[in-house]
Amino acid sequence: MDPASGRMRVVVADDDRVTTTLLTHALARFGLDVAVAHDGLTAWDLLSNGPAPALAILDWTMPGLDGIELCRRIRATSLAGTYVVLLTGRDSRADLVAGLDAGADDYMVKPIDAEELRARVQVGIRVATLQARLAERVNELRVARDDFARLVSIDALTDLYSRRWWFHLAEAELARVRRGGSVFSVMVLDLDFFKQVNDNFGHDAGDRVLQAFAAMLRSQCRQSDVVGRLGGEEFVVMLPETPIDAAERVASRIRESCSALAIQMPTGIITPSCSIGICEGSREDDAMERVLQRADSALYAAKRGGRNCWKSYGLAEAS
Repeated sequence: MDPASGRMRVVVADDDRVTTTLLTHALARFGLDVAVAHDGLTAWDLLSNGPAPALAILDWTMPGLDGIELCRRIRATSLAGTYVVLLTGRDSRADLVAGLDAGADDYMVKPIDAEELRARVQVGIRVATLQARLAERVNELRVARDDFARLVSIDALTDLYSRRWWFHLAEAELARVRRGGSVFSVMVLDLDFFKQVNDNFGHDAGDRVLQAFAAMLRSQCRQSDVVGRLGGEEFVVMLPETPIDAAERVASRIRESCSALAIQMPTGIITPSCSIGICEGSREDDAMERVLQRADSALYAAKRGGRNCWKSYGLAEAS
């Protein structure tokens, strides 16, 4: 389809100008937008530049590139959906088979009969129309698939990875670590006294706090870090190629940045704090769930230690 004219585009290629004139007039009566070439190289230029033609009517024998070579090129490129009619003075079965083997959809023997041309072009238009509709449907399904994948992989409120997708990415990173022998760290983060925010300010305010905290996490983490929301007010970060001492420095920065948040609401300002549990993972870990359990244990220690702090698994010191 030519976007400018809104009509179906057809390329006609034949070195006989009488034939191209006949075809052009006939195709124009069908409401088609016709582009004409009198040699194979010009035909290929018309085919491969501009909107992809729905139909191509190609002479078998032309200077530059013949119709058989043009058919092969069409089928090997993004033009593969173009409906191709091959014109020739040859009428043997072997020639017919050769043309179809090269990629032609149909075959007409010269001289061109007007009624036969009409019938064959109508078949081509029907096929091209069905292919266009199929392409639109495939595109719609692709968009729907991408939307669904986003719904599955992204938490709608915070725009972080969902719990399921975080585990998917984290397990992939763990598999890489098990092959390469590197280390990584995991942080589990929990907003302190979050229920009081919902009780005192309402759930809309709670959502605002979650969104602000998520945005802060993204700003404090590297692009390579895997940041997700486990659920409720609990978040998780996997830091690839990061030993626990480096993760502790990140946790300190996150804790300070969280305390600096001030979410203005009609009934007051909310200043959240968070508790963080940290652990290190390595090639000895056989499942991400085990790593997360250690980080959870450290998080509970941070809660017991007064909140608004971080704890590392196996260590008693808090920041």
